[in-house]
Amino acid sequence: MTLVIAVFAFTIGIGVSSASDDEKTIEGILVDTDCYFASPALHTGNDHGQVKRCGTLCAKMGKPVGLLTAEGKFSVLVVASPRLADYIGQTLRATGTIRNRVLLLPTKLEFREGETWKEIRLGSMK
Repeated sequence: MTLVIAVFAFTIGIGVSSASDDEKTIEGILVDTDCYFASPALHTGNDHGQVKRCGTLCAKMGKPVGLLTAEGKFSVLVVASPRLADYIGQTLRATGTIRNRVLLLPTKLEFREGETWKEIRLGSMK
C-alpha cells in the first residue's frame, strides 16, 4: 500500500506541476491502483487470483482507481473511489482535465452497457 501511495503522490505531483491542461475524453478498463501497480499484467479485472471482487474491495477501502486504455496507458482518476467500486473491471469513459495522463476531477464519467453509455452521477466531492 505504501508503494501505491508513493506512486499516486508522485503522479499527482507531476500532474499539478504541468503547465498545460487539456480537456479530453479517455476510455478504458477501470482498475484499482493497489493491485494494478503490484502486478499490471495480472490485475486488470476485478478478480485477482483467489480473491473474488478484490478490485471492488480495494476501491471501497478508498484506494485510488484509474483507467487502463487499449493502448496500455494508465490514468489515475481523482474521484472518491468508493463511488466507483462496483464498476471495477468494466469499460468506462471519462471526460475532464488531463495533466500528464492524470485525469483530475473528471467532469463526466460513463460506463458501457451493451452498445450504449450510461452516466455515473459523480455528485459532490465533499
